[in-house]
Amino acid sequence: MNEVPCAEPLARSLSTWVAAIQLSLLPQESAALRLDNMKLEYLVLALLDIDGCEAAQMDVLSGSEAPFNRCPENFYDTLQQAIRQLRLFKLFARTHDGEYHRSVCPAAYNERTGEHHPEEMARWRADFRAMRPEQQMMAATIVWLYRSGSDSIWLRRVPCTWRASEALHYMHDAGCLALWLRLVASYPGW
Repeated sequence: MNEVPCAEPLARSLSTWVAAIQLSLLPQESAALRLDNMKLEYLVLALLDIDGCEAAQMDVLSGSEAPFNRCPENFYDTLQQAIRQLRLFKLFARTHDGEYHRSVCPAAYNERTGEHHPEEMARWRADFRAMRPEQQMMAATIVWLYRSGSDSIWLRRVPCTWRASEALHYMHDAGCLALWLRLVASYPGW
């Protein structure tokens, strides 16, 4: 895919979700529109359907200075950066098939047979629970993107019910919000 042209000025064309993210990052007394009543999961699921212009706006929110290009190569690079930077190696594995991000899947899973391994899944969940909240938030986001929706396989019986506004502030304070924004913005579909 090529660069996404966006004819409207950013200030006037922010989508509801992108505007909500932007406003939720302001100090509490300044934010008129908040994501307090929404879980992070539902925000990620809502962002699965953003168009190229909205994705470019999210990329701007991340502070990225590189030209925005929503394509599998860029998403894969951002995904690999997220896994490396947040040390999520135990939770994600290389697959035997697929290019770019399609060569990555949550661990404890045989992508060829579609089977989940109970012992490995128990270890996956234990590793997830032992992580810091920002690692959990990023890992959960990757799983939701991988599944293109909710998940009851990997994220069952693990903490993942954060309020969206709190999660965004927490990731901001932990220094990984820009990476999260770029990951979601560059998502081309799994």
